[in-house]
Formats: sequence, C-alpha cells, structure tokens
Amino acid sequence: MTFGEELRKIMKAQGIKAITLARRMGVSCAYVSQLLTGIRKPGRETLLKLSKALEIPPEHLLIIESDLPTATKFPRKIPILNEIKIREWPDLDDLAYPAHVSNDFEYATTDDPHAFYITPKGLLSCCGLELCDLFLVEPGKNIMHGDTVLLHSAQGFSIRKHIIRDNMTILVGDKEDPIIFTEKNKEQLKSYKVSQCIKKL
Repeated sequence: MTFGEELRKIMKAQGIKAITLARRMGVSCAYVSQLLTGIRKPGRETLLKLSKALEIPPEHLLIIESDLPTATKFPRKIPILNEIKIREWPDLDDLAYPAHVSNDFEYATTDDPHAFYITPKGLLSCCGLELCDLFLVEPGKNIMHGDTVLLHSAQGFSIRKHIIRDNMTILVGDKEDPIIFTEKNKEQLKSYKVSQCIKKL
C-alpha cells in the first residue's frame, strides 16, 4: 500500500475531497494529485500540513510514509482517561469503560477497538517517559519481552517494562521495586500494552 493510497483512504473516511484538502493545506489541487498518485513524495513540511489539514497527529503520517508492512489502519478518535477517571475504573476487564466515561477524545491510528489514551499525571511511575503528553494503550495487543505496559497493582497505576528472564515475567519501573508475576499475585495484577508515547506539538 503506497502513501498515496493510504492518504486517499483517510480522505474518503473523513469525506474530504482533494480540492478541500488543497485549500486547507494552502497548495494547488495538482500538488495534492501528485501526492495521491505517488509522483511527489511528502517531505516534513508537507506531512505537517497534512496533519493539520486532516486533524491527525503527524506521527500517524510518518508511520504510513515509512511503508511498514502492517495492516491498514485509519485514524479515529479514541477516549482519553485522566488521572481521576483511571483511578475510578471499577473493573479493568471492562474494556468499554474508557469510552463510556471519557469527556475527551484524540485521534489515534489503531485497529484495537478498545484502545484508549491515558495522561501521565497521577501515575506512580512513567518508566522514564514523563515528557509524554499521552500514552496509547491497546488492551487487545499481545505483550512481548521488552514492551512498555500500563500496570495496575494494589498501589495504583504505573508505566513499566515487561521483561521475561529465566522463565519469569518481571515488571520493571524507574521509581519502584520490580514486580515478579507469581501464582499468588497474578490475580491482583493487570497489564495492557502501551504502544506509543505521544508528545503534542
């Protein structure tokens, strides 16, 4: 799938015509046509203009431009959980909770139907990622060695690294002692994959 084909699908999903996109970007229709047909490759400035015109984070366009062999995903608005809403989450297995209680939404490129953002404020630990404005959490994604995860324990929520060593699963934080998954504590621990650290422009 080329950048132009992906761009065309995003435009179709949002109901935006080439002439409208061109006007929002401050460029000619011919310029947009060249992007769609692949004649012109988008540079950094063009990606920023597209991001603003389509109201999607520039990171999503950069992912498309990198031609990663991933399934086609379309930007959509997903809920943002702040420090109050996430602390009030009564049942972490209820993945519909974020969408039901959130008052704020932001665009994300994800195929996880239960994906949501969280803010770093209120987390016990951010695993060295305090400068992030938002964390993209994808509960439906498999967690692998080295992945960043959102962990809920008896102490609260934190961002940690998921490490597998000597057949043990260890959750490592930057301000707290490591937690080792055991038969005794696994029922009290819940973790979801954190896929992205978003810094707003």
